[in-house]
Amino acid sequence: MTASAKPRKLSRRHALKVGGGALLGAAVFGCGGGGDDRAGGDDRADRTTVRFMTALTREKHRSLEPLIAEFMEVHPRIRIEQIKVPWDQAHSKYITAILGGAPPDVMTIPSWWVTEFRAMGALEDLGPWVRDWPHLQGYTEQVKRLTRATMTFDGDQVFGLPAEVAVRSMFYRTEWLDEHDLAPAQTREEWRALLEKITEPSRQRYGYALRGARGGFWSWWAIAQEFAGSNAWFDEDHRCVINSPDHVAGMSYWNDLYQDGLAPPDSLNWGFNELVQGFWSGLCGTMEQDPEVVRTCLEHGLDEDSLSITVMPAGPRARVALSDGGYTSMSSASPHKDEAWTFLGWLMAPEQRLRYCRDVNMIPPFASAMEDPAFGQGLYRSFVEMVTDPAIIQNWYPNYLPEMGEFLEVRVTEEHQKMLLRRQSPQETLDRLADFLTRAQKKYVDRHGPDTPRPPA
Repeated sequence: MTASAKPRKLSRRHALKVGGGALLGAAVFGCGGGGDDRAGGDDRADRTTVRFMTALTREKHRSLEPLIAEFMEVHPRIRIEQIKVPWDQAHSKYITAILGGAPPDVMTIPSWWVTEFRAMGALEDLGPWVRDWPHLQGYTEQVKRLTRATMTFDGDQVFGLPAEVAVRSMFYRTEWLDEHDLAPAQTREEWRALLEKITEPSRQRYGYALRGARGGFWSWWAIAQEFAGSNAWFDEDHRCVINSPDHVAGMSYWNDLYQDGLAPPDSLNWGFNELVQGFWSGLCGTMEQDPEVVRTCLEHGLDEDSLSITVMPAGPRARVALSDGGYTSMSSASPHKDEAWTFLGWLMAPEQRLRYCRDVNMIPPFASAMEDPAFGQGLYRSFVEMVTDPAIIQNWYPNYLPEMGEFLEVRVTEEHQKMLLRRQSPQETLDRLADFLTRAQKKYVDRHGPDTPRPPA
C-alpha cells in the first residue's frame, strides 16, 4: 500500500520563512554521519534501509537502540539506519534535509514542527495505514486534545503518532531545604521566598536554574498562564492576548528572578544541558523539568533522600500543567513508505511505547499504560498528578499555526533575552510576541475561516 500525495514544491525563500529562519548554511544533512550515529545490522543487498532521524536526549537515544535491534530481528528484510541529531541543531538540520531532497523516511518531531512541516509538504498522511492499525483509539483524552491542537490528527488525516507525554514538575535539592527548615513551595509566592533563602552567591549557590537561551519559553510561559488563570492565546476577535496585564505580571515575575540574582548570571545563555547540569552539580537548588531528567539526577549522585519532586507551585490564579507531546512521522518523500510504516506502526504500538516510556521515565500516550505500576510512584508521582488532576489547567498551544515553529525556535528566545539584558521591558517583550501571533492568526483565519482550534473548556 502506498499513500502519498506528491508534496508541493517549496521555494528556498519560502522555506526559510516557514522554517523558523533556519540557516541553510548550517551543517548540511549527510547520509548517516559517523559510526556512532547509526543503529543497524549488515548491509545485505536484499534488505530495504529505512532511515530514521531522531532529535532526542542522550537517554532517549539510548533507549531506542534495543527496540530498533529487536525490530530488525523480527523483520530481517528491513534495516533501520538511525541518524541521531543533537537537539540544539535539530531544526536547521531537518529543514536542510527536507530542502536538500534527502529527508529521512521516518522522523521524531516535537509538536510545534508538525504544521510547519505540513506547510512544506514534508509529512505523509498516515490515514490509509492507520485505518487498519488497532491502537488509534487508545490514546488518553489529553493526548487526543494535543493531537487536534497540533493538527497532527486532522479529520481523517494523520501526520504522526504520539510517542510520549512530557510534563514538568519542580525539582528541589532536599539538603538545601533542610538547612533552612523549608518545605517545597505550594505557591509562587512561597517559591520566591524559598529562592531568596537558599541563594548564597558567596558559596556559589543560586536558588533557580533558569533557562535563558533556547527553550526558556517553557519556563516563563507556565508562569504567565498561572498569573492569567487561562490557557487561551486569542480572544474572540482573533487578537493574541498573551500581552495582557496578567500575563505581563507573570513574565515580570520570571524576569525578576534573574535581575534579582536568584539565578546564576550566565544562565542567560543556558539551554537544556546547562540547566540540568546546574542543578545536579550543586550550583542551583531548584529547577522545573520533565520526568526523564530524574534518571540524570540519580546517575549524578542524587537519590530519594537528596532529591524532592513536587507538583508545580500555583500562581495567583491557577496551577498550570505544561504538558506536550512528541510525534513520530513519515516523510512524504520516502521511497519506502510501506517499510517505513511497518517500522513506525510497530514502534508506536502500546507495548513498545510502554517499554520505552518506562525506561526513559516519560508518561506513555496510551490510556491502558497509565495503570502500569511504574508510573505515579515515588519521584514520579507528581508528573502523573500534573496531567490527571482536574483542578490543574492543562496548557494548550496554537500549534495549528505554521508560524509556531518560527515563534518558538527563534522569536521567543530573541525577545526574552532582550528583556533579560534589560534592553526592553516585559510589556514590550510580550507586545512584540503578541503582534507576531496576531498576524499569524489573521493569516490562518483568512485562509481557513474563523472556526479555529481552541483550548478545551
